[in-house]
Amino acid sequence: MFKFEKEQSVWDFNGTKLGGQPGEYPTVLAASIFYNKHEIVLDDKTGKIDKPKAEALWNRCQVLSDTTGVPHMIQIMAEYPAAFESYFTWFDSIDNKTAFLMDSSVPKALAHACKYATEVGLAHRAIYNSINGSILPENIEALKNSDVDSAIVLAFNPADPSVAGREKVLVAGGVAGQAKGMIPISEDCGITRPILDTAATPLGLGSGSAYREILACKAIHGYPTGGAYHNMTVAWTWLKRWKGTSKTPSVLAEGYKGKDLLLEQMSKHYLGGLEGIKQAAWSAPDIGCNLIASTLGANLIMYGPIENVEPMITAQAYMDIVTLEAMRSIGVDVKTENHPIFKLI
Repeated sequence: MFKFEKEQSVWDFNGTKLGGQPGEYPTVLAASIFYNKHEIVLDDKTGKIDKPKAEALWNRCQVLSDTTGVPHMIQIMAEYPAAFESYFTWFDSIDNKTAFLMDSSVPKALAHACKYATEVGLAHRAIYNSINGSILPENIEALKNSDVDSAIVLAFNPADPSVAGREKVLVAGGVAGQAKGMIPISEDCGITRPILDTAATPLGLGSGSAYREILACKAIHGYPTGGAYHNMTVAWTWLKRWKGTSKTPSVLAEGYKGKDLLLEQMSKHYLGGLEGIKQAAWSAPDIGCNLIASTLGANLIMYGPIENVEPMITAQAYMDIVTLEAMRSIGVDVKTENHPIFKLI
């Protein structure tokens, strides 16, 4: 483990601390909800949802956070302005404290989210996702005119996925027609609590640099850093063959004599048969990719669908304990009483 020479900023979201030296605070997790084709969404345009099921999902996160000491945020996803309003209202009705990320592939919807969060007094809990090379002038204006002061600042450089290329996006600009870097743009927007996202990219397209960029962000800027590293597994074509077709996991058995017998033995070994094999093959790298990031000092892990909370939070609790034990030997200690080492050891 290692200690950064650069002073590390820590942002406080209603008691949830994000940032600092490795080991000082537990890694913060963020679960995605209301994502595309999420079964609890009944109407994605109006934001009508199955409220009991949605609340039960968030309650799982809260109970496990209380049990393990690993804090949680929620990543609210929407493609329509009305849906954002509905989701924000729902979340505030069941949890009036926890910070939430607002995420959309539709700039107009995200601009409206800034305006609405300000109007209803939720801006201090909102995290804009994200300030990136494709941000539109109207979204910059929406942020400037809002009370939102936290945002994900994305280090994505499609032309140069190296660490140097990612840093250029953050500080110098020149990507997608942006004259400024993402950090200067965030400052222009009134963002005082930036969270640097190292921009997870698919295997073979700079994924290793996305991890190395964690070290660069922490060492150069000292800001809380993280990302959605599960996107690496989502984009892994070979792995998708395991999860996405009825023919998998016969991929493993190709070329073996007695293929049918091998598959029969594999299906008996795993609970759930062949579907269990596919899930096991998928879940290990899906969780493991995040632990690599937290080992390197990432402070925020956006791990994807909220249904994955159990394996993610238990693995992260283990990682946080190991990290703290290692850091204590080089003079860094925990700065909160709510940490897995006090809950689970």
